[in-house]
Amino acid sequence: MKLNSDINIISPHRAVYIESINAIVIADLHLGFEGIAAEHGIFIPKIQFKKEMAELKEILKKAKAEKIIINGDVKHEFSETGHHEFIEVSRLYTFLKENFDRVIQIKGNHDNFIIYVCRKYGVELYDNLQLGDYFFVHGHEDLKLNSIMASNIITGHEHPAIALYDEVGGKEKVDCFLYGRIDSKKFLMLPAFSYFAQGSDVNIIPENEFLSPLLKRADFTDIKVIGVSRETGALDFGTLDKLRKIS
Repeated sequence: MKLNSDINIISPHRAVYIESINAIVIADLHLGFEGIAAEHGIFIPKIQFKKEMAELKEILKKAKAEKIIINGDVKHEFSETGHHEFIEVSRLYTFLKENFDRVIQIKGNHDNFIIYVCRKYGVELYDNLQLGDYFFVHGHEDLKLNSIMASNIITGHEHPAIALYDEVGGKEKVDCFLYGRIDSKKFLMLPAFSYFAQGSDVNIIPENEFLSPLLKRADFTDIKVIGVSRETGALDFGTLDKLRKIS
């Protein structure tokens, strides 16, 4: 599904291909999630890495690119990378280096100490990065948009999703892309690539509970919601303001 003439959602995946910079972009993998959950007494099967790798292989069958950009939070633990996390991130970077000329990691708020793994595997690491007319930043910090030269801002961090209810009150959560404008910039927020990370129900939570400082500033009439799932692919749900009115 094309968002515009340059950006294509690699449906049914939570990834985009940007033609002008020849790059696939994903965000919020949160590798090592199961280990941290276990430390808090929540035991879930260690399946996320296997599922994310399988999805990446599917993406590569649909889109070839020179670069892949991970737009923040490749790992889940805030503190120093643990053994289980290190193994998964190492295997991910090895796979990506075998399939892309450039592997670019944007540092997210969970990516403390990731510099050591990036150095070991030759992965480029940035707090933020402009490529062509695109500015990549994870999105956990506020931005002075007028200081950014690029016309397009690409973020993650929020894990956007929409909550859908049936006639008996059953709830279904659908990951989504948010696409539109904030102030003078074009804006794209990516859904989490993680299998387990909970999404923010952007159609129902109060504005002051959004994680993203940029989203708190947005005019929701200018933000389109594009849902994506294995079952349906990419679907246009209209603008965020209309979804919030009917939820």
